[in-house]
Amino acid sequence: MPIFSARRLRSAGLSAQDIARRVGSGDLVRLRRGVYATRDAEPAVAAAARIGGRLTCVSALALAGAWTMPVQDIHVRASQGVTVNRGSGQRVHWTRERLGDRHWVDDPETALAVAIPCLDLRAAVVVIDSVVNRRILDAEVVVRLLLATPRGRRLLGLHDAAAESGIETLPRLALRSRNLRVRTQVVIDGIGRVNLLIGDRLILEVDGREWHSDFERDRARDRALVARGYLVIRASYHQVMSEWPVIESQILTLVRRREHLWRRTLPQGRRHPRSADA
Repeated sequence: MPIFSARRLRSAGLSAQDIARRVGSGDLVRLRRGVYATRDAEPAVAAAARIGGRLTCVSALALAGAWTMPVQDIHVRASQGVTVNRGSGQRVHWTRERLGDRHWVDDPETALAVAIPCLDLRAAVVVIDSVVNRRILDAEVVVRLLLATPRGRRLLGLHDAAAESGIETLPRLALRSRNLRVRTQVVIDGIGRVNLLIGDRLILEVDGREWHSDFERDRARDRALVARGYLVIRASYHQVMSEWPVIESQILTLVRRREHLWRRTLPQGRRHPRSADA
């Protein structure tokens, strides 16, 4: 990590004059008293060091590759007694641990331990699902962290390791809060996996903005599912994030009409299609 304390720079052989010259030339940037960064330092990590600590919580998990809710404050873990540079858009997590000057980002396990009591319920479940699915942390480590506190145990009850992104986690949480039976990443024989299966036959497919979806393939899949008796609703990232009440209302309308369930009989003696995990 290209962030250094003045002590470490001096131990590498740089004098105070050398450091000053490198700051003057732009090779080093002074973040705060005794802390410097190279020009290619990760902006979020440099910002945490400038505040007076190390990147942690959801900020560190996002840097590690986790899917997180958008527009997050920068989260910093700082040792008690350290003077921090206060400002808007930041959240400081105090620790009795004396943080050294070798690491400027918390490892994912430490960051998740900080995130569990910090984030609101939806944001916490989103990041927990993501760190497991993307194998940022082993599932056993995540379960151990969650079992350690009452809040963690509640989050464990909402966690679903099968969820492939937060844009799937959010609808799952919303629909299950309506006491609907919702399964994730269900395999439909002959077609493949679908994001969310509500009841027996109502499918919600969500198109995450970070994935370059194959438009033609997705529509062909939708037609094949409809031909087999499923109902398919497809929503974009923007629609899930900004227009979810509309989508939820449409789903609930179908549920009230019991269209999420197979009819008892089908014409001409046909059998209901089955999902692989049904």
